[in-house]
Amino acid sequence: MKILLSVVITLVVLFGLLMIYMYSGWHDVSAMHEDHGMMKWIMRTTKNNSIESRIKEISVPNLENPEMIKEGFEHYNAMCAGCHGAPGMEETELSKGLNPHAPYLPRVAAFIEPAEIFWATKNGINMTGMPAWGKTHSDEKIWAIVAFTKKLPDMSADDYKKWQMKLKKMKIIIMEKNITTILTIKMKLFTDYFQHTEWKVS
Repeated sequence: MKILLSVVITLVVLFGLLMIYMYSGWHDVSAMHEDHGMMKWIMRTTKNNSIESRIKEISVPNLENPEMIKEGFEHYNAMCAGCHGAPGMEETELSKGLNPHAPYLPRVAAFIEPAEIFWATKNGINMTGMPAWGKTHSDEKIWAIVAFTKKLPDMSADDYKKWQMKLKKMKIIIMEKNITTILTIKMKLFTDYFQHTEWKVS
């Protein structure tokens, strides 16, 4: 009975101390400074174990499909490079302001399992600045991002720049086609209008 009472008292005291800490404002939530060692260890250990327990059932598709990698580059260049970097790209103001810092994927992607990249990209990671892209992107698009991300460590700055130039040219071609299509439609509507309208000269 005394042991049980001691345990209860200890838990009550610990809970009380936790509440005092929470409501005192002692903990600095500013992103200007890194968390102290204990808090950093708690957050990192919690994150790693949480992800590991949730990726066991994920089935990884074939990530060597060229079209998938190409699509993944388009998404990565637009959504991910600003925080996670790219070969030859300087650190952005956004990435400098993140705390904890986002992993520099051109260096570390080779050591991260595809399932882990997929899960983190789809679900995001709370309190890190990592958004849940699964709210706006299908699993297929997220796997495409994973496929490209796994290629990053083998890419040079020139390689990445060439991919960017190809993407830019492709967007210009698509834009020109869209403009041509719109003009064609407008001309047809204009022609049809005059063909079916009787004009009276006053």
